[in-house]
This record gives sequence, structure tokens and C-alpha cells, in this order.
Amino acid sequence: MTKSLFTLATLAILLVFTSAYYTTPADGRVGYLAPSLTVTTAEGTQSLSQLRGNYVVVTFWSSIQPESRIDNMQQARVARLNGMKHVSVNMDESDAMYAQLVTVDRLHSALQWHCDSASQEKVRRLWRQESGFCSFLIDPEGRIVKKDPTPQDLAQR
Repeated sequence: MTKSLFTLATLAILLVFTSAYYTTPADGRVGYLAPSLTVTTAEGTQSLSQLRGNYVVVTFWSSIQPESRIDNMQQARVARLNGMKHVSVNMDESDAMYAQLVTVDRLHSALQWHCDSASQEKVRRLWRQESGFCSFLIDPEGRIVKKDPTPQDLAQR
């Protein structure tokens, strides 16, 4: 009986100490840590991890899908009005087209990223971009709290 209690107590202690080191894996689903994303522009490099402590809206868009472009502009404005950061990831094939749209749409160029064709598959896989384009609301701890947030969702934060 004593040996059984000792074994159970040892297992319980191991469970407590090892669970303290477990972190939720990064995944493009609600409730998980947001996958890493680095934004590199002429103005410098910034990553999502540097934006921790803020609510962040990450929007994936393309000029090929007009709804995603409109959503991106709307998300950028609503995020700015609510004191949030907005990171925009463009999935166009043309870097020149992307650069023009950033200017025309009046997007904050420091937080815009054109995903080159070599990186697109990795980004789509990490952020679970099965079809179409979407956006994510990320809390100050780096967890995804909402997929495709509405302006009302952003205003509530």
C-alpha cells in the first residue's frame, strides 16, 4: 500500500511540474497561439511577437478577390480607430501591384507584407488558409480569439 501511494504521489508531482512547461502550439485556429509572421518592408522588419501586449488584426488579402481587399481596408480603419495594430498580408503574385494598392488604399506601409510565391504555401498552411482570404483577431498574449472579426467585434475589445 505504501509503495502504491508513493508511486501515485511521484506521478502527481511529475504531472504538476511538466504541465507548467507545456505551451499551446501555434496554429491558425481560434484559441491557439498565432503562427509566427514577420513583416519586412523598406522601413524595417517587424514580427507578431513584437506586437504582443496589443490587440492585433491580421488580414490576408489579394487584389484578385475584391471582397478581401475591401475587408482589408475596413479592418485597417476599424483597428486604427479602436487602438489596435493591423498587419496586412497580401497574397498577390505581383509585387508592383501590391505596392500600388498600398498607396491607393492608404494603408500603413510599415505593417504591410507582400507574401512572395515562395512563402505563400507555408503561410497558407500555418494560418489554415484553405480557401479564400480571411482575418484574425489576436489578443495581447498572442492567441487567436476570433476568425473573421466584424467591426462590432473589434469595437468591443
